[in-house]
Amino acid sequence: MGLALVLLGGASCGRAPSPMPAGDASRVICGTPAVAEIVFALGCGDQVVGVSAFTDWPPEAAAKPLIGGALSPNRERILKLEPTLILSQGKAETLGSWARAQQIPFVAVPLDTLDELQAAIGTFASALGVEERGETLWKELEEGCAACSAGESVPVFIAIGHAPGDLSALMTSGPGTFLDELVARAGGQNLFADVKMDWPSISTESLIRRAPSILLDFQPFPMEADQVAALVADWEKLGFRADQVRLLDEAVFLRPGPRAVQSVPLLAEAIRGSEKGDTPE
Repeated sequence: MGLALVLLGGASCGRAPSPMPAGDASRVICGTPAVAEIVFALGCGDQVVGVSAFTDWPPEAAAKPLIGGALSPNRERILKLEPTLILSQGKAETLGSWARAQQIPFVAVPLDTLDELQAAIGTFASALGVEERGETLWKELEEGCAACSAGESVPVFIAIGHAPGDLSALMTSGPGTFLDELVARAGGQNLFADVKMDWPSISTESLIRRAPSILLDFQPFPMEADQVAALVADWEKLGFRADQVRLLDEAVFLRPGPRAVQSVPLLAEAIRGSEKGDTPE
């Protein structure tokens, strides 16, 4: 799976939610992995009849019938599942147009920032008829973040798209994106928060000039020992020390859902590990 499918949940970005349908939500299809996580967190997993490829959390969601990739779902499979509601992420214009032509109620929401995550939880909760549960879920997530004492900000580089042995395709998180906000809540100062793009590509030269204290290397899959060694060695070639590198190799950090907010204490621990002299595992 490409990084974009993990990072953005497999759908193109968008800023305005689609109109809220009224009616039956007894047979729901979740168009992206992040959407599935939200629906299950709302306690509505028993209403889900289909999910997109690479949906892996919670385990109950992973066991649901697949509709294909988030960017190119299989329409025949969707029809066989007889959904009464399709929930998705981003613009999802192709899926939305098709669903409306089939007279299947459809809702898509943007999921690029924490504010949009909060709004998505509320929108889906309303569509599923569990508004109170939506309010409670966000309150629980906010309380978990508030319990994480950040202290003074640490200058960090948010590395995305780093393949072992290759630093030519580095991406980072721009200002206001959910990953930028999570890192800030965890006590990190994003050194590329001044760029004008959500997910810009950056050069190794500009990275060296900005001299981060910590490198947060986000990976979409768990790394084997040899891959970890190669990733760290790449940073050392640029003059950084191994104890400045934090490898975060779980998709939860890159998927804009409830677990991403719950990961703030883990991010804080990774960032503050330097104060205790920790080295990456």
